[in-house]
Amino acid sequence: MGFGQLVFLWTAIIPITVLLYYFFRKKYIEKKISSTMFWETVMKETKVSPYLQYLQRNALFYLQMIALILLMLALLQPYLKSQAIAGEHIIWVVDTSATMLAEDNGESLFDTHKKEMMTLSEQLAGKPLTLITTGEEPTILLRDETNLSVIRSTIERLEVQYEQENLPKMLDFTKSLLKAKETAIYLFTDHVERSELPLENENITWFVNGAPKNLENVSILRFGATASEKGVAALAQLENETATEKKGTLEIRSIENEEILLKESVVIPANDTLSLSFKELPSAEGLKATLQIDDDYKVDNESFVLIQKQSAQTYVDGNLHELVSAAFQAMDIPVSSVPTEQIGDLPNEAVVVTNQTSQLKASESPVLLIGRNDENAKEVNGTITTERDDVFAYADMSDIFVSSLYPPFPEYETLARVADQPFIQRSDKGDLIILSDIQMTDWPLHPSFPLFLWSAREQMATNSEDIGTFSPNERRSLSLVADEEKGEWEVFSNSNEYIKTIQNGGQFSAPSRPGLYVLTSGKSEKQFAVTLEQQEKHIEKGTSFAIGSASQEDIQETVKTSMVPWFLLLIVLLLMIEWEVQRRRGITN
Repeated sequence: MGFGQLVFLWTAIIPITVLLYYFFRKKYIEKKISSTMFWETVMKETKVSPYLQYLQRNALFYLQMIALILLMLALLQPYLKSQAIAGEHIIWVVDTSATMLAEDNGESLFDTHKKEMMTLSEQLAGKPLTLITTGEEPTILLRDETNLSVIRSTIERLEVQYEQENLPKMLDFTKSLLKAKETAIYLFTDHVERSELPLENENITWFVNGAPKNLENVSILRFGATASEKGVAALAQLENETATEKKGTLEIRSIENEEILLKESVVIPANDTLSLSFKELPSAEGLKATLQIDDDYKVDNESFVLIQKQSAQTYVDGNLHELVSAAFQAMDIPVSSVPTEQIGDLPNEAVVVTNQTSQLKASESPVLLIGRNDENAKEVNGTITTERDDVFAYADMSDIFVSSLYPPFPEYETLARVADQPFIQRSDKGDLIILSDIQMTDWPLHPSFPLFLWSAREQMATNSEDIGTFSPNERRSLSLVADEEKGEWEVFSNSNEYIKTIQNGGQFSAPSRPGLYVLTSGKSEKQFAVTLEQQEKHIEKGTSFAIGSASQEDIQETVKTSMVPWFLLLIVLLLMIEWEVQRRRGITN
């Protein structure tokens, strides 16, 4: 304990003066009266409680002295020293992506961070705390909160949301909460590079709590399936991110009854991928792939896919590169090659793949436009970025090279870009447009090419029994008409567990946990799948560091907690006791 105002030490003269006054107060002369009445009773009481009687006779004096001493100490402004988190304003950013479920010694990284937050909450010392969770839309759970019980209960309720952390968006959002104060931002995540953090503000110190070590991960990187006349064909790509060869077992089950359709031992080389294809599997509405292997991250060891019914024939323009037809055939999708002049005579239920721009308006069939025949391409240079869309659910576009692009359609939605130039677009009626010829890219050399064509074809084909594939918590406007009696849709897991209710006409929001789900309203049922985003199937080496105006040793600071309120409370209590003593004795006496 310390004192903030030693200058008020002179007030000690007040209780000393009162004490001296007590010694020199008027004294009464004791007189003996010759009466033995009650003598025996008085002697017994004196012998039994001499100290109590002394205190009773001098209670008012002691109470006044204690009150004066407490008042003197309060003027000295006493305080208690304690260790607290450095900074005037504290912000916690909590990563709720799926990779936070990676385990170290049987405990997930997310649970480890929650324990760290519980420990740090004890060191806030009344400082305001703002708590944010990451995601496509960062969420503020606490705003300048100082109540410790509220903070601890909020930490206990935190859950993994499985969606990508979207670090750049989170950092921009955090900037909007900054004040003109010394701010400490704690980032609870698995991995972040120092160069990714904004360091232009000198009032900010970043404390990054990452993964404790380099965790091992083996994942089902991609999993797709399609139905054909001979059965179901499936494609799986397994990735090993460790420095050692991994052995395990791959199981493929039917979602209807969990029947094992295939079980195969796999050996995945170190830091490499293994591609597997399976043909003529038994017919099923959907498949679940499970990789049984020893690693630290289990969430990406499962993958789900709905089997789309073949509701439309696929026709490929004869002018297109032959690799387009070969990619469809690699996914066991039967295609027919037709001359360009016969494209307009195809049936309405067909899926047309062509480069004839006029077909976007002339054809009533869904069109996959690859290139353009009415414009000239221009050179382009840059990396590919994609929007969140189920057409990219199994196709990673990041490592594709594109040399030239055709002009985009201004009125169409852009799904992928090369640098800042549109690369893939979607029309209002669902047509997909690739603004480059196949020979202008190295895309056919990548596994994502047939996977993209399969996903695009299945998305455009008519199928009313499912609504597609979603990423965790993805929001999408769907044309859903509920049953007249119920007026709403209910979401259930594949194991018949109730998830939530969606009002008729409301925006659809997918569940956070990956899996297969059923959307029901009366007798109507629609299936959909929730799958991890590709970024959530990779784990990088964890990092923990402090950067900014403070160093790792300056995480804590000494905080002075004033004791004056407690002293004042005791003084008020003593005054109340003095009043009671005076009342019992009689104020006039």
